[in-house]
Amino acid sequence: MIRVHLYGKLRRFADNSNPTSQSVAPVPWQPGDTVARIVERLGVLLTELGSNIFLNGRYANLESPVQDGDRLGLFPDDMQLLYKWYFAPKPSTGDPTRSKEPEK
Repeated sequence: MIRVHLYGKLRRFADNSNPTSQSVAPVPWQPGDTVARIVERLGVLLTELGSNIFLNGRYANLESPVQDGDRLGLFPDDMQLLYKWYFAPKPSTGDPTRSKEPEK
């Protein structure tokens, strides 16, 4: 079983869409599942899905493979994270394009 945590307007795809509680939709796992297949089985349109997808707490994409027991977090297109760079792969040290850490 995949536990899909839904946020924002995607909460409507969970049994409990109350914004004061967790909106989780259990989705049966099937061999070969990817994030895209899980999203499709939930009935979420790709145009509603934002780029913020988390699989077991790590930034993922639609092609990411999903395993039985995984936790998937889906955010809608109108809820973009401010620190998306935090989850992006870091270039090698000395690379002038490397993102800077925010000042504290």
